Amino acid sequence: MAVTIIDYRNYPFLADLKDTLNYRWPGLKLSDIISMPNNYPRLRAMVLLKSIVSKRKIPPPKSTSEDEVLAFYTLISIVKLLKDKKLSSIVAVTYAKHAYRYLQNEPVNTLLKISNILGIKAELSRNYPLIPIDLKRNKPIFEPRPIGIDLKDYLKLTAKRLARDPKYSLVNQVVHRGKVFLNKKIFSRILEEAIHHKILDIIENIKVEENKFRELIEEARKILDEIEWMQKRMLDIEIEKNTEGVIDFEAFPPCMKILLNRLRSGENLGHHERFTIAAFLARIGMDIDSMLEFFKNAPDFNEKIARYQLEHIAGLRGSRKKYLPYSCESMKTLNLCPINGQCRGGKNPLAVYKYNVRMKYLKKTSKETKTKQASR
Repeated sequence: MAVTIIDYRNYPFLADLKDTLNYRWPGLKLSDIISMPNNYPRLRAMVLLKSIVSKRKIPPPKSTSEDEVLAFYTLISIVKLLKDKKLSSIVAVTYAKHAYRYLQNEPVNTLLKISNILGIKAELSRNYPLIPIDLKRNKPIFEPRPIGIDLKDYLKLTAKRLARDPKYSLVNQVVHRGKVFLNKKIFSRILEEAIHHKILDIIENIKVEENKFRELIEEARKILDEIEWMQKRMLDIEIEKNTEGVIDFEAFPPCMKILLNRLRSGENLGHHERFTIAAFLARIGMDIDSMLEFFKNAPDFNEKIARYQLEHIAGLRGSRKKYLPYSCESMKTLNLCPINGQCRGGKNPLAVYKYNVRMKYLKKTSKETKTKQASR
């Protein structure tokens, strides 16, 4: 039986820090390693920090698995001490997306081993379901769903970022005897979510000797200053403060402009269309009464039902979960995206809106500054 080997250079977050230190440097702590001048983990951590923040990319590894694992934990220690939640989120998302590119090309046995390390109950089923997906010469083409994942794990991992993506909705999966049966691609995407959660947990729970990382933290702050991280963070806070409570219809992405105009004109929107425009409006800060003014134009409008549904989507009822609009990818799948390609600013209408608001604010403040300078 072949041994399943995981390349920890691609998945350093799966390796245990203590085990790695004991294997490579018995008796030493991470703080001992990074105190050595010009050592790889320390230098690599700085490269990772700069690349993740400025490019949202993990540069290719250039050393052993053990070195990459220690570099990862050095970076995580830095992020922990900087106490910046946005930075923590960016690191977790970037590593998870980076891992997903490798996961798609891994054999199923490797995926199952990774899922086991992540604490996910999954197995390769012998009697897996076959789903008809197409016809060729009047013969059905089937898609195998060979990987069975525990239903509780599936629901947990799709409860947030994948919650409203139809592709991952439970009604579109095969569920049997407490297991959800997936193909390799969807299983890889589920593992990406688990990795994202794991890295945030590592950041939250890692114990760091702060006094021994002071020099490294100063070095990290210099790198963040070079790429103007804090300046951008302060600008984002300034923009948020100055645009709070303001709904800028001009900054809407094309998909939301169309849906809103259709609501205004009294068209009867479909379920997915109503959900995503409602989630979008709630997320940008529109109150329920203002949203109802748009939905009143619908031919089948019922204020009691509409209010209940809008409050549920906005997180004011039920589970109190505030929903996100569909991602751009899902909007295209549902034929709700009116353009070819991708809007600038992100892969979700909400991110595109925030980008447009930011660019508009910068353009306005730049114009005001030039006017003041010219009048002197």
